[in-house]
Amino acid sequence: MKTHHLTRREIAMTAMALGVLPVLSGCLFMERNRAPVADFQVMPREGYAPLLVELDASASYDADGDVLRYEWTLGDEATLEGRTVTHQFSMGTHTVALRVFDEKGLSDRMTLDVIAREVPDGYVVRRYTWTYKASAQVWDALLPYDLYQTYRGRLRTPYVDNYDYPAFVLDPLDDPTLEEYATVLWNQSGGDADQFIERTLAFVQGGIAYAEDPPALEWPLYPIETMYDARGDCEDTTILFVSLLRARGVASKMAYVDTDHDRTPDHVLALVPVSTHLAGSLSCSGGEPNLIWFEGALHAIAETALVSGELGLGCDPWGLKPEDIIEWWAF
Repeated sequence: MKTHHLTRREIAMTAMALGVLPVLSGCLFMERNRAPVADFQVMPREGYAPLLVELDASASYDADGDVLRYEWTLGDEATLEGRTVTHQFSMGTHTVALRVFDEKGLSDRMTLDVIAREVPDGYVVRRYTWTYKASAQVWDALLPYDLYQTYRGRLRTPYVDNYDYPAFVLDPLDDPTLEEYATVLWNQSGGDADQFIERTLAFVQGGIAYAEDPPALEWPLYPIETMYDARGDCEDTTILFVSLLRARGVASKMAYVDTDHDRTPDHVLALVPVSTHLAGSLSCSGGEPNLIWFEGALHAIAETALVSGELGLGCDPWGLKPEDIIEWWAF
């Protein structure tokens, strides 16, 4: 029996008759468009009114590679468009909704609540922004105004070398307030003491602007003054740093050091006793961390006064040695 083989023309005609001829491409099925996925972050999620937040939808994506359009509904009748936007919220809880659209009209939606609290009577709010391990940080802190005024009114003799720096750390009046602030940083660190030290150092470096005292004068600030002013010199930032560590029972030292190695102290910074585990995890972009064996323990340099940027624990711009520590106070 002779077998008849269908020609290509006959195959095409049969396919057309059945309505299954592929169009243009060689594929039997058109690829299905997939909906985008909405995802966004809020920085900060909560704080005190009026609360300025940044809304960032960079985590949204489309599996097909379509260009996305972003629409925000902000819970207070305001609407915005764009991948990253900012908005100021009045007091209350506001549901922020993001809807993303792909080029073919499919969409996805996500919501988050933003909470803007009322500022209690007698308090002021300070917003601190800084970077910790390349991640942006924001903190809106409540400061008791009367406590600030009390410390601001204390007399000081404005001459160099006339100060008992530990008195600014050990004064008991601000202990409850400093414990609250330290607890915020502690919780952000997940209750890990090593991370708490590093995070607190990054906060002081980046959240407090560096400002020198006038030449030949010295006017140390109590921690609440430095927090309120959001600025200070090396003594002020070191006092704040060791006070926050002390508030969580973490040991540290405030040190008067000789950075130019002429046996005359010229700078104040902190020394933090470090565990073997923490010492092994430290790193510095410019070289190895400087760990100093001092008073029977291994210490890392904590430079608190920076004009900009972040200098990790143990990163020492001065090349200090134990003999460069002229005077110190333990907490």
